[in-house]
Amino acid sequence: MRDDRAKKILLKPIWLIFSSALGFPKEVTDVEKLEEDLFGREIPQNWTEKREKRYRHQKKPKSTEKSQNTDGVDQKIDKSTNLAYRDLKFRDPIIRDTMMLLRSGKRQKKGQLLLLEGRRLIEDALKSNMQMKKLFFSRPEELEELSDLLKYSPHSQLFRVTYRDLSLWSQLTTSPGILAIFERPTSIQSRPKNILPISVICDNIREPNNLGSVIRICAALPCREVLVMKGCTDPFDGKSLRGGAGGQFHVPLRYPVNWEDLQEILPEDNSVFVAENNVEKALNFTEKKPLDVAEFFLPEQNPGHHMTLIIGGETHGISEEGYRLMKLYKNSACLHIPLSECVESLNTASALAVILFELRRKLLEKRKLENYVQEEK
Repeated sequence: MRDDRAKKILLKPIWLIFSSALGFPKEVTDVEKLEEDLFGREIPQNWTEKREKRYRHQKKPKSTEKSQNTDGVDQKIDKSTNLAYRDLKFRDPIIRDTMMLLRSGKRQKKGQLLLLEGRRLIEDALKSNMQMKKLFFSRPEELEELSDLLKYSPHSQLFRVTYRDLSLWSQLTTSPGILAIFERPTSIQSRPKNILPISVICDNIREPNNLGSVIRICAALPCREVLVMKGCTDPFDGKSLRGGAGGQFHVPLRYPVNWEDLQEILPEDNSVFVAENNVEKALNFTEKKPLDVAEFFLPEQNPGHHMTLIIGGETHGISEEGYRLMKLYKNSACLHIPLSECVESLNTASALAVILFELRRKLLEKRKLENYVQEEK
């Protein structure tokens, strides 16, 4: 047995070289049939035709568009949704080439495409009027749940693939069974109801999960706008999207933003607050002029007055440009949350949640008080 196994191992590369040069069919080069083919097995008579056919196929230039735009050839119609899709086999070149193109370095630098996994994220993206290019799913049930929204994307291509393919290319431990390719947006123009006059500037947040949590909190408030400064991580990264639970599609979002453009974006009637735990660091970072420091009980603001909160990352904190921006507006201050001596600081998302919901509580209380006074009059 060992001699036979060693003989197969030694003869395999020699046989592969000769079979490739002579154009033998693939079934002849099977490892289990290698010994029989070399010692007495008759070579198929049509090997020359297969060889010519293979070489003719190789001379033709490969075109991904032609393989993807064969309308009516092998498409199927789902009876329940009346949507057309293509049924792909395991390891089909279409899904392979699409995922390889998506993960290529040039495509990531240009930032033209976006990968979303899971029905909820895809549904939120479609509701935000994002352009979907392709949809890969493994079960027809996944298609039924998105049928109403897919009718508004007539140019998108639908492919049914095996679950093994989705698991192979999924970024998650367990694939949800559906993924979609979208055109990456430069901004989200979602307009939720009952917006509070608060904008949040993300500065030096380089951890995708933290940035996703920040955007999720801003969508829960909801804030007027989220500005992701240049130097932060991508808000549409896979980890950011999962950390934000789709909050990127429910709050107005801009990225990347330069500090020089903020004065044109922010309203004139504005106050800037910097969330800074280390006040001494903030004083040394800018001029010797003392900065106003407000504790957890924030300064009083009019309900119609706009406020901007700058939140920094846990590692690098607030940049120097953030403190300079604060100096340009009146009634601005550094916000400090009193903590116990055993706790040095809160993480980015926790500190933001404490400050934003305290701002919201004060604004809503003042609005109720003003409405009560007007009713009494």
